[in-house]
Amino acid sequence: MRKIAGIVTSLSLGLAMAAGAPAFAQSAPAAAPTINLAPGTTVYDSAGKAIGPIASVADPNVVITVDGKSVALPKTSFMETDKGPAITLTLEQLTAWLDQQAAAATAALNAALVPGADIRSAKGTAIVGKVKTVETDAVVLTTAEGDMRLPKSAFFQSQQGLATSFTAEQFAAAIAEAKAAAQPAATAEAAADPAPAEATAKEAN
Repeated sequence: MRKIAGIVTSLSLGLAMAAGAPAFAQSAPAAAPTINLAPGTTVYDSAGKAIGPIASVADPNVVITVDGKSVALPKTSFMETDKGPAITLTLEQLTAWLDQQAAAATAALNAALVPGADIRSAKGTAIVGKVKTVETDAVVLTTAEGDMRLPKSAFFQSQQGLATSFTAEQFAAAIAEAKAAAQPAATAEAAADPAPAEATAKEAN
């Protein structure tokens, strides 16, 4: 599950941060054609402090990496400076906004993750399971292939409702991988455990 866990982490972070943009960005001047928003370009804050590199550009948003997290901001929130592309907030203001968004998203997610709730795929086109139980850091889903335990970071709220960061295909692959990993362990445990009936018979003699 290590490969799948990596997919969960990266996807869940990107989707959570792309859910909204700071209000200041909506009233900022339109981005000039000369602003360099190419992937890999360092973005600065309004005070000239480096924030992080541009990870990707997908109209109308630009995704930048801030402390290892993917943050999506509209192109209209960028301006050109002597150092390069910058936003109209300081790094401290941006960090505070991200913390507020993360706290609000976590509270809303915890309120929605209740037993019986449907969980959709990342694209929202398919229901991949239902919430069975909710743990401190994980959620157990009931699926057609059996129960599946995923970290809470793998879930978010989409326009269609609760969803997982997995696509339907990735979810099916994760279940298959978990089953394949569990089979050798179950076989080894069964082989190591002596037959209780035989042991009882020997004791009786």
